Amino acid sequence: MAAGTGIAGEVLPCPVDTASIRIMTPDYGGIESSVTGINDALPHFRTFVTAVTERVATHLTKEKLCITGAKDMERGHSLLQFVYWPLDIHNEYIVPVLPVTGGFPGCKISSPWIDLIFVRTPVPFIQGIVRWNERQLLADQAALSGARNVPTGVAMPLSSYELGQFIGTYADTERSDPRAVKSLEERVPPDILWLLRRSPQTSVGRTSMRIARKEGAEGYTKLVLLLLDRCFAASNEKILHYNSIIDIDDPVLLEQYRIDMELY
Repeated sequence: MAAGTGIAGEVLPCPVDTASIRIMTPDYGGIESSVTGINDALPHFRTFVTAVTERVATHLTKEKLCITGAKDMERGHSLLQFVYWPLDIHNEYIVPVLPVTGGFPGCKISSPWIDLIFVRTPVPFIQGIVRWNERQLLADQAALSGARNVPTGVAMPLSSYELGQFIGTYADTERSDPRAVKSLEERVPPDILWLLRRSPQTSVGRTSMRIARKEGAEGYTKLVLLLLDRCFAASNEKILHYNSIIDIDDPVLLEQYRIDMELY
């Protein structure tokens, strides 16, 4: 339980542990307001949400800051929005964004994995978009493997049709022909190509995505926790901006995050 300071400096318990949360899972049930509502088919996402909310609560408790849910007139309610994006999405989905704010006495994160505003004074306030993004996982791995021209910023999910087109293009390419391989690299995004080159022909894409998700889950979670720690440790009016995984200055974490999968 987080705590606040009352009259004469006595410590008072906060009415809630942390900010309210909203969980958005297109293709898996829509919108929930608690970890227990996450679909059982998404165990890695449930673990991720739990780890992030617990880390935020730990920092707030340490600093004796109460996030009461009261509305800040300029920024709205404190809220952490967790977004689950599979590699391809069948249904329409919402792309949440943080409110536009001017100067503020706090920390701001801008990154492909989490966007966050954290303010200590005059009223403690936190609002964030926290993404569990399978395509971002692939983009990170492609960049860590040395792939060229990996797009920066948030990697957006594909439609099922788009993914099917890329899989078909890859399956139909004669990879013993250097000219065909060069053409393939021009037609298929490097993050998707990273996955397909690690996929057996019997199940192109799906099996390897499941392996990549399992192997990368812990590193992806540690990455987001690292950014949270940096934000809470930062001085007021600090902006932490990251365009890609290459911008993360932590060789040990990046090595832990790197996925080693067999090439086919």
